[in-house]
Amino acid sequence: MSILALLAIIASSCTNSSDSGTSGTVALKASAVSATGTTLTTARTAANTVVITDFKINVANIKFETDMEDDRHDLYPNYEDVKLRGPFLLDLIDPNNTVSQLITSVNVTNAKYEEVELKFEKSIVAGEMSGKTYMIKGTINGKAFMIWSGKDAELEVDFEDAAKDFTVNGNNMALNIKIHLDAIMTKLTTLVSQNLLFDTDGDGVIEISTDNDDDHQDIGEQIKNLLENETDLDDKD
Repeated sequence: MSILALLAIIASSCTNSSDSGTSGTVALKASAVSATGTTLTTARTAANTVVITDFKINVANIKFETDMEDDRHDLYPNYEDVKLRGPFLLDLIDPNNTVSQLITSVNVTNAKYEEVELKFEKSIVAGEMSGKTYMIKGTINGKAFMIWSGKDAELEVDFEDAAKDFTVNGNNMALNIKIHLDAIMTKLTTLVSQNLLFDTDGDGVIEISTDNDDDHQDIGEQIKNLLENETDLDDKD
């Protein structure tokens, strides 16, 4: 599914280990990237027409979902999903941070985990993110635009390789939730070329939201779907 400096909140797991040999530490990161592997600056700009300058997301909860087919599921009573309670307010395009940003580091039970579930909820913190689950800002041909939604969203994020899980076995590891900007940039560039983006209310900002600002509700829903579908998990920065 941006986006303030990242608030790294150390969340507690709902799972407890019976001894020190039954768990490991997972550092969970997030980043906005180009699916082609190009630099963030390249991904943010398309044909010098659309430029993304801010990308913020409010994540309410995170869950590591265990693989039900793992033999340990029947052997250990503490083998269960790991739940992290936020909120985690993420700033994914910070000019001072061009690499993956730490969300939290948490101790989890040894297990095979098949996916990470994210729940986006609108922020209740005062400021520009208040009432928004995510916000993307930038310019279109030099004119300011803002994309946002007040709707909740749930993402099930796994590796691009469907056969790949991640396993904790007394080891420490890092996972990176990657949001690919390419599809969003392509969508915006196409809409610009079709002359479909307008500042309907004349406030100086082209607003695209699921709440129908500037009469762009359908486009807002399309962007929201892209954000949900263009996110995956990686074990690399």
